[in-house]
Amino acid sequence: MFGRYKDVTEKDKVQLEITEGDTLWHVVDAFIKQYPAVEKDKKFMMVSKNNMYVSYDTRITEKDEITLSPPVVSGG
Repeated sequence: MFGRYKDVTEKDKVQLEITEGDTLWHVVDAFIKQYPAVEKDKKFMMVSKNNMYVSYDTRITEKDEITLSPPVVSGG
């Protein structure tokens, strides 16, 4: 967990109920279900699998480490 997500969850890591073979979309949906305050970030959330940014349709396995990062906002 990074940034605002660490504040929302009050944790460094969370466990989600995911089935092997699901995609990162499933991970994001499970995270939002558990922490509805982050739902507005869904389309802009940064997701990595095993320390590499990948697309939301990437399939996951039991050993994968998934990182969710809030959207990055730049000033003007």
